[in-house]
Amino acid sequence: MKINQIKNVVLPLLLLFCLIGCSEDKEPQTYPPTLVTNSAAELTRFEALLSGSVVPHANSVVKAEVFFLFAKGNTLVDAEEFTATPDNTTEGRYVCTIDGLTPGNEYCYSICARSGGSIAKGEVIKFETLSSTAPVPTATIATNINENGALLSSDITDNGGQNVTQRGFAYKVYQEGMPEPTTSDKTRSVSLEAETFSVQISDLQAKTKYIVRAFAINKAGTGYGEAVTFTTEELKIPQLTCSMGTVTAFAATPSATVSTNGGFKLTEYGFCWSTESQVPTIENLKTVTGNSETANFSEVIEDLNPETTYYLRAYATNEKGTGYSNILTFKTEQKQVATLTKPEASKIEVTSATLSSTITVPSGVEVTEKGICYSIFSTKPATDGQHTVDSSQGNAISVNLKDLNEGATYYATAYATTRDGTFYSEATQFTLGRTYEPTVAISEVTGVGETEATVNATIKTDGGRDITEKGICWSSTSSTPTLENDAFMKAEGTGNNFSLKLTSLTKGQKYYVRAYAKNVNGTGYSPAFEFTTALTKVPEVVNMAMTAVHDDHSTAQAVISDKGGLEITEKGFVYSTTVVSPTIDAEGVLKVISKSTDDTFTAELTGLTYQKRYYICAYATNAKGTSYSSATNFFTSTSSTPNTNASVKEGSIGSTTATMEGKIASDGGDGSEELEISEVGFCWSENTSEPTIDKDSHVKATLDKESKTFTVNLTGLKAYTYYYVRAYAKNKNGVGYSYYTTFRTERTTPGGDDNVPPGTTTKSVK
Repeated sequence: MKINQIKNVVLPLLLLFCLIGCSEDKEPQTYPPTLVTNSAAELTRFEALLSGSVVPHANSVVKAEVFFLFAKGNTLVDAEEFTATPDNTTEGRYVCTIDGLTPGNEYCYSICARSGGSIAKGEVIKFETLSSTAPVPTATIATNINENGALLSSDITDNGGQNVTQRGFAYKVYQEGMPEPTTSDKTRSVSLEAETFSVQISDLQAKTKYIVRAFAINKAGTGYGEAVTFTTEELKIPQLTCSMGTVTAFAATPSATVSTNGGFKLTEYGFCWSTESQVPTIENLKTVTGNSETANFSEVIEDLNPETTYYLRAYATNEKGTGYSNILTFKTEQKQVATLTKPEASKIEVTSATLSSTITVPSGVEVTEKGICYSIFSTKPATDGQHTVDSSQGNAISVNLKDLNEGATYYATAYATTRDGTFYSEATQFTLGRTYEPTVAISEVTGVGETEATVNATIKTDGGRDITEKGICWSSTSSTPTLENDAFMKAEGTGNNFSLKLTSLTKGQKYYVRAYAKNVNGTGYSPAFEFTTALTKVPEVVNMAMTAVHDDHSTAQAVISDKGGLEITEKGFVYSTTVVSPTIDAEGVLKVISKSTDDTFTAELTGLTYQKRYYICAYATNAKGTSYSSATNFFTSTSSTPNTNASVKEGSIGSTTATMEGKIASDGGDGSEELEISEVGFCWSENTSEPTIDKDSHVKATLDKESKTFTVNLTGLKAYTYYYVRAYAKNKNGVGYSYYTTFRTERTTPGGDDNVPPGTTTKSVK
């Protein structure tokens, strides 16, 4: 027990002894004992026996208290005190057992003695606990050995000082001289929660010698038990052979023969196959052919993929296991496909229609059936629904569908059947005809007066039946007049177009009018048409506005809100720079007549003065007189000549030539519209920095309207001469010039026949 834990008992006794001793004249003599720390003994991964010797001093009258200081590491920093117990077998020897240690860690300790107020320490001794090791399983015991399995058992005699995290068996086929199995070979793990360290394996080969050994894993590593060998029993599963029959794009027909059932009744047989595993098993794709005794069996395997390599085996199962035949490798054929065009519908009637399509198939592909599928509900009809077979020869399909639902919308596909299935075209849609009520329309209402109007109407369709009556119905209160509730007038005669003049109408009254036509299906009405009988008065003109204002022209617009019940004989605009409310024939007022035919009318005012305020009114005239809109005013903008830039193309200057480049910086307008550039070019001079086209040399150029640039190659210039050049452009305001640019032509290079300049030496060249 630790010293700190018994202080509460020892200290009161010491105080009592001290009080008794105080009555004497002298204090007792205290001398430290001689201490020897022994090496740690009985070391394990978790425990150690500490020991040391104590030789008391002969003159000391106080018995020393013996204990151990113990710490993790190689120094006694943060050491703990542990009670030292006398060893009854050896005088002066003290011991203490320490547990709860960590494997493979270093510790140190020292024997100590406390006497009086001082403590004596012995030598510090270091030691290290045993390290953890891999677990130690026992030799494997193999029992219940059969054709393909065995029961393996073992135990763990030592966990190596760490918890076992995995245990199991490693095994493989035995080969002389080969290493024993490890966890890199086949393994079977045993749950740590399982009561016994055993497992049944069942993936072995018959009549085969195996070597196996148990393994266990902890943090220190993997430990193996002694390896043992055993041999599985002879196979008693069925044996059989397999051959292949017909192979198509989607199917194959294998057959098999059972040569022996292994002495046990067959419980299942069939075929298994795979596109990946060259040794297919029943864990792959399979088909069960039967489950009773048989010597021969076959199967049609469907839903295969075209042009694909397959590996196939027959299999048969008895109570001992599953036997497999030889492996067959086969490749499915190319799919016999048919491509069909989208059907075209023709001769569409009320209950019938003709559908046509064309089939395209590769050479050698036979179409065994063709036709048309149709449906009201399915957007992709197939042969499991309504369809009609075309029994004609060749690759064309033409089918007349009859007894269809009148007016219904159908979806139709063409189909063709080959050896490998039925193929469909894209679906088409068609709608059958049907009979309806007639449809009529009012084309216009003319001759609207104060008490009369003429309604012009047209029968657009007869609905598939004969027209029995037609005419006009009208009302001043209902926006949808009918024959039953409102006034009407029948039209006589034949033909689809008819006109009726309505009389005895009320002045200034709004009327709603509809044309009608009847057949056996009922009455069809046109959309309602509105008109108002006349109340003659002067027109009303509103919404006078300037839709565009420029420098010398502008566009005006207004609306005739009421014609006054009469025909408009003239409309337009009057404007002036002095009269605030201009009228026709007033002094200083100009007039422009609008050619617009609509109630919303416009006119272009031209010849205006730049930056001038104008006053303007719209007007309209009928037989009752002329009326004006409210006056408004506008202020014209201004424009100028174009603004250009000019430059000499880099590297283009020769002795008599140079290429000039220009660009329109501004067309001179105010931005409200684009002003037309009528001419561009360049002018140049040797004497003045402001050459013009009137006084100096100039040349026209072609303007690139998209980039607003132009280029000219000047020729006939003088060599080594200084020139001033300006670009120019014209619009309706005149000519605008760029700021000048200058350049000097190159010197003339002497030719081979030119005279040699003075002072130049010449040599003959042969």
